Amino acid sequence: MRRTNLLLVIAVAQLFLIGLARPASAADEPTFDRQTPIVKVYRDTHKAVVNIAGEHVVSTSGSRSFAWPDMFDFWVPRTQRQAVLGSGMVVHEDGYVITNAHVIEGADKDKIKVVFSDGDEFPAKVVSADETRDLAVLTIAVKKKLPFIRFGRSNDLMIGETVIAIGNPYGYSNTVTSGVISAVGRDIQVDEGAWLRGLIQTDAPINPGNSGGPLLNINGDLIGVNTAIRPEAQNIGFAIPVDTLADNLRQMLMPEKLRRVRLGLVVGRIKKTGSVSGLVVESVGQGSPADKKGISAGDMILEIDGLKVASVIDFYVKMREKKAGEAIEVKYVRPTDSRLQSRTVRLRMQTIPLPDGQMLANRFFQMDVSKLTDRVARKFDFENAYPILIVTAVDSEGVAGRVGLEPGDLILDINRNHVRNITELSLELEKVNEGDLIEVKILRIRIGSFSRQYQRLYRVRLKAESRRYGRYSDV
Repeated sequence: MRRTNLLLVIAVAQLFLIGLARPASAADEPTFDRQTPIVKVYRDTHKAVVNIAGEHVVSTSGSRSFAWPDMFDFWVPRTQRQAVLGSGMVVHEDGYVITNAHVIEGADKDKIKVVFSDGDEFPAKVVSADETRDLAVLTIAVKKKLPFIRFGRSNDLMIGETVIAIGNPYGYSNTVTSGVISAVGRDIQVDEGAWLRGLIQTDAPINPGNSGGPLLNINGDLIGVNTAIRPEAQNIGFAIPVDTLADNLRQMLMPEKLRRVRLGLVVGRIKKTGSVSGLVVESVGQGSPADKKGISAGDMILEIDGLKVASVIDFYVKMREKKAGEAIEVKYVRPTDSRLQSRTVRLRMQTIPLPDGQMLANRFFQMDVSKLTDRVARKFDFENAYPILIVTAVDSEGVAGRVGLEPGDLILDINRNHVRNITELSLELEKVNEGDLIEVKILRIRIGSFSRQYQRLYRVRLKAESRRYGRYSDV
């Protein structure tokens, strides 16, 4: 009996040992949650990250034919086209996209496209661009509400906190990389005399093509716009802080910057006072429609036309859709009121008429300016009309006359901005006040009997001095 029991014990022990010794199956391995915060951020935001595609127009050296009407081509460098490669992000459901200004700089504005991760692509229009901050706003026409990335804050960033970058490096769409914030407040020189200041430095891999894409925190909130790398170093990239973006959007999207209208409202980001949250009114233009209706700096805007405003870009998108004279119902509170009782006013944007650029040229510089029409071309012995401005008369004792301008001189730009027609002339001279200095690029051509002589391409500086003169020509 004892022998039988002993054999039974040995058999059980052997079975036990065999069970321990067999290879472990996959089901026996410990499991972990593979959906890390980075995975979740990518999943929640990547559909709002886009590729910016198009063509750059790049200047090259060399001269071109002098054949009329291309006789002006010698001062316009030859150009060639290169592909645009950059990233962007949807920041408003109605199709507003943020990218870097350098991504679209020099691009053919009619050929910029926004391409989504699912392959959908849309032609884009440039709403506003700020080269000094390297920011641009594009818009696309869509029939549905788009996924978009929400603004976070960049004034509370922590060195070492995890960040995620999504973009299109080297054309590889929707590439995600991660790293940490290496430093804040960095200043870098991006061109001769041009700096970007107060940037976020990160070691998240950023490569050419990432420019304009989002830098996100672990919650998926936008904290920066990827903008630059150090090509001679590894894992050193830079992003424009989202607070800088939000501040600049006020200037880039305010109605007065985009159209010849006046509203008088500059608003900031959402602020909460007690149980009420709204967009803070940063400033109100004196004598503007907002000022006349009693809105003051510090007030908080709650609704536009009965709809809550969710962000600073939401406010300006709503304003961009409004026409001059159209009623805008604004609901707001004044934080200094003890009861925070809301008020509602009805505003209307005012139209600002375009000034007469020809009159301003006559008033400030005592010269007459005209478009080179067929009639003016015949008068000055040009073969035919051309989209350029020409000086038709000069008072020898006036500002233009004293610096040597003559009838027949062609105006190419004012203060480095092209002026090809009277509208562009008016827009430039509108900025001029009494005593201001402006720089004008002049092309002087004198045409002989048998050949054209291209005499001089130069710049002059004119000081605005108002004098009462009449017009000096009949063209």
